[in-house]
Amino acid sequence: MKIPEFLIRRKSELGSLSERDLSSILEFKKRAEEFEVALKRYYVGAMASHQRSDDVETKKSTFKANTPELDHLYLLSLKFRFFYAEKERTRFETVIGVLRKNAKDEWARNYLDRLSAQYRGIMNRAEMSKEMGHSVSNRDMIKLWFNSEFFHSDLDKRESLENINSKISKNVSLFQLYTAISGVSPQINALYAIVHDVKDGHYYIYTPEHHFSKNKPRSQEVQA
Repeated sequence: MKIPEFLIRRKSELGSLSERDLSSILEFKKRAEEFEVALKRYYVGAMASHQRSDDVETKKSTFKANTPELDHLYLLSLKFRFFYAEKERTRFETVIGVLRKNAKDEWARNYLDRLSAQYRGIMNRAEMSKEMGHSVSNRDMIKLWFNSEFFHSDLDKRESLENINSKISKNVSLFQLYTAISGVSPQINALYAIVHDVKDGHYYIYTPEHHFSKNKPRSQEVQA
């Protein structure tokens, strides 16, 4: 994976990693590379439109978007689930936690906190469904599709998803799923940049040459 030079200008040391923590980081690197390949193959941009109206039914009936084909979205989801599923050792929040626990300087910890906050912020967004009059967070949309259709057959979650689709339409639901997954790819890539050179006996991470003080206003935040 090509890493922008500005993301890795500063080197920070990690404490001794446990065998499991090192394994999680190495596996995350592998999964991030696979996700990058899948994203390049299936990403088609993220554009949507509908007729401007106060009537939700009009919005739904005129909604158009360049969502990938369902099979392609499933394959993209298959690669993404390693960063999302709670039991995966490569879960984004889990890897952040491992690094934060072992980072020896505040500089690196603050950057990890910012990256984590960005990821959570995107997961909490609900713009598309909210526009259709029924707000569903990106995190919940992913959870419902993953657990009722793509990877499991949870009937209660399927009923919840069908109820949402009846209110906002399946097309809107799928587009939000797609943008939720593709929308956090910069954060996944940034986390990969942090750990790109971690290996057994070489416990160093890399961050931008910028001190991400918790007291600085959001306007000074550098996007990864």
